[in-house]
Amino acid sequence: MEENRIRAYVQVIKKLLDCPSGEEVKVLREHHDLVDREFIAVMEQAAAKAAQEGNEDTASFLVSLAEQLKPMFDRAEQMMNSEAMNRTEAYLKLIEQMLSCDRGEDVALLLSQNEELIDAGLVQTLAQVAQLMTERGEKNSAAFLINLAYEISEIVQAK
Repeated sequence: MEENRIRAYVQVIKKLLDCPSGEEVKVLREHHDLVDREFIAVMEQAAAKAAQEGNEDTASFLVSLAEQLKPMFDRAEQMMNSEAMNRTEAYLKLIEQMLSCDRGEDVALLLSQNEELIDAGLVQTLAQVAQLMTERGEKNSAAFLINLAYEISEIVQAK
């Protein structure tokens, strides 16, 4: 962790300890850019130090607050993982549709109907599927996907 960021975490922890009871959420909102997993780790270290120094109330407060914040990050990570899985499934469905197209116009139409999926993730997924197809001996389909990945990467770079 960067030293300046650790200092900032410590300053927020001090503000939390000094603020009136019930104002903790306000302090956390004011410093939302610092509230992350590392902040929680620093808070837990501060709690351990407070306990070691005999400041049980401070230690208890910090441990309790850290425990309240952890599930928020767990839920956020679950949501991001779920969104990533859904996006990958959408890429694969689009690739499947493109492989079943007969003409380049159909592929262009599919891409225009799915503009929200045109990004670096689609390019990467195209390359991965192309590699699998090459390994299975489906060289024409693999070449088609590689060409498509190249064209889409140029579109993504132009955005």
